[in-house]
Amino acid sequence: MGALKITNRFCPVHPLHKLISKKGGVWVRKRSIFYNALLLTGVNLLLRGVSMVFQVYLSRRIGAAGGGLLQLVLTVETAAITFGLSGARVAAMYLCAEEYGRRRLDGVRSALTHCLCFGAVCSVLTGAALLFGNEWVADTWLHEPLASGCLRITALALPLRCCAAILSAYFTACGQVRRLVRVDVIERLACLALTMFLLLAFAGDSPTETCSAVLLGSIFTEAAACAVLGLMICRDLRGHAPRAGLHMGQRMAKLCLPLAASDYLRSGLRTIEQFLIPWGLIRAGGSYEAAMAEYGMFGGMVFPVLMFPAAFLYALSDLLVPELARSRAEGNRVRVRHLTQKCLRMGLLFAGAVAGGLFALAPWLGQAIYGLDTPGRLLRILSPMVLSLYMDAIVDGMLKGLGEQVSCVRYNTITMAMDVLLLRALLPRFGLAAYLLSFAVTHLVNFALSLRRLLAVTGHAPDIRYAVRALLCTAGAAAAAFSVFGPGLWPILLGRTALFAVSFVGLLRLTGTLERSDTVWLRQALRGH
Repeated sequence: MGALKITNRFCPVHPLHKLISKKGGVWVRKRSIFYNALLLTGVNLLLRGVSMVFQVYLSRRIGAAGGGLLQLVLTVETAAITFGLSGARVAAMYLCAEEYGRRRLDGVRSALTHCLCFGAVCSVLTGAALLFGNEWVADTWLHEPLASGCLRITALALPLRCCAAILSAYFTACGQVRRLVRVDVIERLACLALTMFLLLAFAGDSPTETCSAVLLGSIFTEAAACAVLGLMICRDLRGHAPRAGLHMGQRMAKLCLPLAASDYLRSGLRTIEQFLIPWGLIRAGGSYEAAMAEYGMFGGMVFPVLMFPAAFLYALSDLLVPELARSRAEGNRVRVRHLTQKCLRMGLLFAGAVAGGLFALAPWLGQAIYGLDTPGRLLRILSPMVLSLYMDAIVDGMLKGLGEQVSCVRYNTITMAMDVLLLRALLPRFGLAAYLLSFAVTHLVNFALSLRRLLAVTGHAPDIRYAVRALLCTAGAAAAAFSVFGPGLWPILLGRTALFAVSFVGLLRLTGTLERSDTVWLRQALRGH
């Protein structure tokens, strides 16, 4: 009777009915989170490539002045989105997934409605502040009066962007990633096409006009995406009125407030850091130009390469929030323990592979990508940090999926304060080395605290032996890759990559770190089962 009741509530005419199937008396989703993570990663990388081509065209059209103006406006836009969302997207993802796990579509609608209203209020207030204070922001903060007109457009678009982000959380929460991807691809391509039309038809040579055309193109497509996502959700939840009462509002507030506090704090401390680093590097004995060159090399060259493989893990982390929230709401502790254990193991192997590969290939990657030696040297120094950086992304998603948002805020606050104090004390004496040390220490501490909390919540015992075996396999594969030498850049790069991959997989199988059951599970997960 219980299964029949669930089937009736998820009626065949309802799109959500297609997402679940009955197998052995247990309701399971047809697509795994690993499949969805790969799908999101692939599409994002594809769209990023298309956007990069457009950026090349745009930079040639608007020149350095226009490009600089656009980057300034986008910086303000990023900060405005942080304040406009105020944690509403993650809260919507968590609450919708939780209600979906309990098979309550009225609860899903109620959660989405509350988060959407909260996000709308925050984004409208933030947009209004930016709309009326655009001249002050342009003159005082950006030191670019021409940015005021573009900031007005950004202010008008802000509620649309925030509402679209919250609506997209519904599809992630309910496992409808393929539908969301289709809308995202169409929206991004339409945005590029409309922007091109506005640039060719109306924009002149003025940097302000060009930037306005780019921003207006995104407004129209964002509005269309909001409308499409809203119609799809209304169709999904037709006939299910949102629940009345204050219970959902209280649950939303308990999630949004710590998430918003964390975002605000991170944004504020990042701003402080951006002021401290050039100041500290100058105090260490260099000129302003040299300080900015060092900082720019790390932020613009080394860090993007270091974090590029993490696109998959960030997609996985985003999907872990609703997945664990659903399992937790269903009372399925076995599913929670199994999922956290597998993701920790696979995440460690992935992070180890990237860390070892970067260590072995760093100098040649620097030459291949930038034609310089210094980025490669910095990349090799930073490669061991990949382990804590990548694993922290997964653990953070798990904690949020298990309702530990307050813990995440606490740990972020501690490590951010540590970062500021270390930079303030060490930068004037040791320069860039102090920045690298602070970066490594704070991320390692954050990961250690988060992992400790995750193990406590799930009841897992730390698997030290498995971690040691995985790291030894990484070190062994990196050492084997060093045996490859050649006359040119690309033979060494390709040869070391191939030898590292073969050695790493071979050592994992030889030491029993990658068991046959892990291989079968991973193969099924990637196929979507």
